Amino acid sequence: MALKRGLYKGFSSFEFQRAKTFKINDIELVKLDLLNHIFTRKGSRVMLPDFGTIIPELVFEPLDADTVNTVEEELITVFEFDPRVELIELDVQPDFERSSITAAALLNYIELETVDRLELNLQFER
Repeated sequence: MALKRGLYKGFSSFEFQRAKTFKINDIELVKLDLLNHIFTRKGSRVMLPDFGTIIPELVFEPLDADTVNTVEEELITVFEFDPRVELIELDVQPDFERSSITAAALLNYIELETVDRLELNLQFER
């Protein structure tokens, strides 16, 4: 299937140095929205007390099996919240020696008719 283009349009200053533009489209915009949701502290949005995750607070907790499970549950909740994506597979791998978690989500971008990976690395305090 051909990738649909120009369905989602937005602006971001993160990639300006590399791309020389503030415009972002489609998959990159959806990924940025998902990351913003993941790293928004639950309860910090006015009129949306359930929006966000507790992941920003977890990085100050000890890295153990409970923390890994909580991160996985929070990520699943974010992906289920966004109607533009469908979670195909989520792989959450802790690295106890380095106090980090690497998460890789295989996502189906529904309206864009494509599948792509979203990866993130969480570094925990030692």
